[in-house]
Amino acid sequence: MMELRKWLLVFSTVFSAIVFAKSQEADSSSLTLLFVGDVMGHSPQISSALNPLTGEYEYDSVFTRMKGVFSMADFTIANLEVTLGGEPYTGYPQFSSPDALVDGLINAGVNVLVTANNHSADRGAKGIQRTVETLDRKGIIHTGTFSDSSDRLKNNPLILEKNGMRIALLNYTYGTNGLPVPAPCIVNKIDTLVIIRDIAMTRLMNADEIVVFIHWGNEYERYPSAAQVAMANFLNRQGVRIVIGSHPHVVQPMEATLDTDSTTGRIVVYSLGNFVSNQRRRYCDGGALAAVKLVKKSTGKSEITAAGFLPVWVHTPSTASHKTFQVLPVSIYETAPKGYFSADELAQLTQFATDTRALMHEKNLNFPELIFYNGSWIIPDNRDKLPSTRLTTGQSHF
Repeated sequence: MMELRKWLLVFSTVFSAIVFAKSQEADSSSLTLLFVGDVMGHSPQISSALNPLTGEYEYDSVFTRMKGVFSMADFTIANLEVTLGGEPYTGYPQFSSPDALVDGLINAGVNVLVTANNHSADRGAKGIQRTVETLDRKGIIHTGTFSDSSDRLKNNPLILEKNGMRIALLNYTYGTNGLPVPAPCIVNKIDTLVIIRDIAMTRLMNADEIVVFIHWGNEYERYPSAAQVAMANFLNRQGVRIVIGSHPHVVQPMEATLDTDSTTGRIVVYSLGNFVSNQRRRYCDGGALAAVKLVKKSTGKSEITAAGFLPVWVHTPSTASHKTFQVLPVSIYETAPKGYFSADELAQLTQFATDTRALMHEKNLNFPELIFYNGSWIIPDNRDKLPSTRLTTGQSHF
């Protein structure tokens, strides 16, 4: 018990003060983007968040262990795969989560949300409009679904601006589970003609880079479909250099070509998997974050200089009264001392970590796992006792 308390104290201190802090020598011409997978809201998650004494919902405890990780980024962008449609709160198949879910994300460090996915229309026009209104009221920027055409004009593309760089964010979904999108609401759907027009708009807005966060692919398949690959190539031909995928609820491969004198960079993340959910079966009980570093040169050109992933796992310990949810960075918690996890929990965490790293080792291109070393997050050439990913441009770091 003393060992566990000591580990928790050291862990808390390091996380808050050093481990995930950005470099003290801030590079005003660089920008780090961190992409987060599916934020789900199944019924057990809703029940878990309710405080029976106050009748209030609270999600801070779900995400608090991710604060240090999120602090490494200038923009932390997550897929909100529920509506904020108000009561009654419901999980699958038509989601409506308490507004407090967004408070938990914001308090942990998420500062951008994308909302176009197959559950966007789960609560009809009210759900779309109330989601937009709630996010606006809470002060978090977002794109993907819109209350009307004027809202879309204002937030599509969404411009992320910091450190002298302008990033245009676009968000689309393959569909809304067959549910209609009532006028005047708009949900961005995958339509190549619309996408071409939206990309043209980003150029008029002088964006340094375009990011497309896209809801696509086949659920529970660990490899991208031919349609995903074709769409990624289409977007790349249109000038989109960063493509981030969601929807399959499992992690799929990630590819990075870094900018060099002889190559033009691009990023494709086929699926980030689940960030938080109640899906507990193999491959679905966690996901991966994807970090991308951009640098703006003195010439005004933006370059992709580093990329890496970080596995996250959803821990669901039970108390005497109910099940709880905690999103954990795998590389930190897999070293927790004996007693932190039950034997079954540790086996599940280890299985997820092994599965994810094996897939990344087999299929990733220039997208290694982030590790913490000597006060910085780095993208290594290899990692002791773990399979290394293919890295062709040497060591990079954040």
